[in-house]
Amino acid sequence: MSVLISLWNFLYSDPNTLIKGYSFNQMIWYLLLAEIITFGSGSKVATDEIKNNIKNGNIAYQVTKPYNYILFTICKYLADTFVRFILFLIVAVILGLTFAGPIEGFNPISLIPAIPVFFFAVLIFGMVRILISLSAFWVEDSHPFQMVYQKFVLIFGVLFPLEMFPKFIQTIIKFTPVYGVSYGPAKLIIDFNLDILISVLTSQIITIIVVSVLLSIVYRRGVKKLNVNGG
Repeated sequence: MSVLISLWNFLYSDPNTLIKGYSFNQMIWYLLLAEIITFGSGSKVATDEIKNNIKNGNIAYQVTKPYNYILFTICKYLADTFVRFILFLIVAVILGLTFAGPIEGFNPISLIPAIPVFFFAVLIFGMVRILISLSAFWVEDSHPFQMVYQKFVLIFGVLFPLEMFPKFIQTIIKFTPVYGVSYGPAKLIIDFNLDILISVLTSQIITIIVVSVLLSIVYRRGVKKLNVNGG
């Protein structure tokens, strides 16, 4: 954030400058809010724990337990993320007030619809990471794919708002989890708009449904592969 704040300070040499509709204050808060989700949701439950369970064979014992392994992992991930999220939120608020001041035009009422949006964002981020981790059934090490996904979210959802990209790239981003994970939640806080709220929630719900189906398919095939190979 120190580097990014210095960068945007240079670009916003004139305090009255607007870049793609964003003031300096809004840009800094956008970065902070988007980073809360990206880094606050970095629980290893959704990444290293699943990958290691598959690599060392512990997954063979866990899939026989009287509960759904995927749902159990998601709940465990959300519990771990809740603590991290609160800590990142406190730090972000302190940094935001220090370097940019209060959010311009912020309406506390916008926090009410923003809460489910942020929850869905964290849920989607974790579900996609769990989906990637399940690829360890075939590739053994899913870490490179996790890095690609994280960098994709960082570049197209955190470092730059959607409006910074060309129109055709904006259209593509809207059909990816990035739209509901980073851009949407942060945008609703700094510049609440009912149309954006509906668009983001619709995108999040569709993403959750699609990823849930993919998780079910990949998990079943992974377990089937495990059984065929003798556990």
